Amino acid sequence: MRSDQMMDGAQKGRADAAGHGSRLQVLVNNVCDVIGMRRNLKEMSFMADFFRSVTSSIILEEVLATAARKIYEYFRFNLMVVHLATGTEERSMAFTPLDIVERPVSLSAILDNNAGLRIHDVKGYASLGLDRPEGSPAFGNTNYLELPMRLGSVTVYSEFNLISHFSDAMLQGMMESFATALKNSLEYEKLKDLSMRDGLTGLFNRRVLEEMLELEGRKRQVTPMSLLVMDLDNFKQINDTYGHPAGDLVLQTTARVLRESTRGSDLLVRTGGEEFSVLLHTHSPLGVLEVGERIRGNLARTLVTYNGRQIRITGSIGVAHRSVNEPCGVKELVLRADQALYEAKRQGKNRVCVYRGESFAETDQVDGKPAKPGSRVVRIK
Repeated sequence: MRSDQMMDGAQKGRADAAGHGSRLQVLVNNVCDVIGMRRNLKEMSFMADFFRSVTSSIILEEVLATAARKIYEYFRFNLMVVHLATGTEERSMAFTPLDIVERPVSLSAILDNNAGLRIHDVKGYASLGLDRPEGSPAFGNTNYLELPMRLGSVTVYSEFNLISHFSDAMLQGMMESFATALKNSLEYEKLKDLSMRDGLTGLFNRRVLEEMLELEGRKRQVTPMSLLVMDLDNFKQINDTYGHPAGDLVLQTTARVLRESTRGSDLLVRTGGEEFSVLLHTHSPLGVLEVGERIRGNLARTLVTYNGRQIRITGSIGVAHRSVNEPCGVKELVLRADQALYEAKRQGKNRVCVYRGESFAETDQVDGKPAKPGSRVVRIK
């Protein structure tokens, strides 16, 4: 064979190989395009479902749980922690596919690994819509994502890398959708809180107390509950002598004393004017009497300074209690507390009176001294 024929054959072989290589490259590119299209379609479907789901509610807890559930459906994580920065307040909520009730060791590990989380901030597998626990107690890879609008962050712990399962565009879109839903929920919380609060003192308003009493009245079983009502003594005289700005300062100071003298779980209410109420649960009659006396004493020791002049504050307090042994309806509870308040005023103000029924036993004590049998009102000086 001539050399020129051999050269032609080699060139033809190279051309054929190049053609095969080109077709193979085209095939690879086509496969990559199909895979990319499928991934894009999957991400688009997820994003549409995620946005629709998280924006279907304006209740913050529901938005958080829905977001965690949808992300878990797409990407199996061991723990997802959402940190919210709302002004000066920071709030956190965590979601895990583990059973934290039956496995307290897992709960302890989560709390130890995340400073600021509290027990009731961690939600177990049921919050993700799972029928049974899943996942690993190991934290694995840590994936940190910033929420837009400076709302906080999302930290996802998993045995796999979150970034490799989401494109940059999807991560950005998901966080934007999540942030939008969270912002709407936080704004709703603000509006709801404002509608429930007294503008001057920051305490709950009368409507909240009425709703809470209504809820208690619907319960089939009587739960221990006490109502404390307080009326500031000679408040009109304070307004007339020092002016209404001084009166407002007195009301604000009273609200502070109430907060400092009660538990965080007690419902503090400004029911109107110079009248306040405290709704307490699981207090014994003598226990709530002690709360009333603590409020009265702290208030009497407080001086309000206005324009260089000192104003003394005192309050008369009426207390009523109900329990399984001493049942009554919520309307009757309110009436009894009002009657006790009237008695405190009648007996000279700046004191605590408690309404008691005919079954008031001689063994009951107030300030360590036996109370008189048959008394309907007990007075603490």
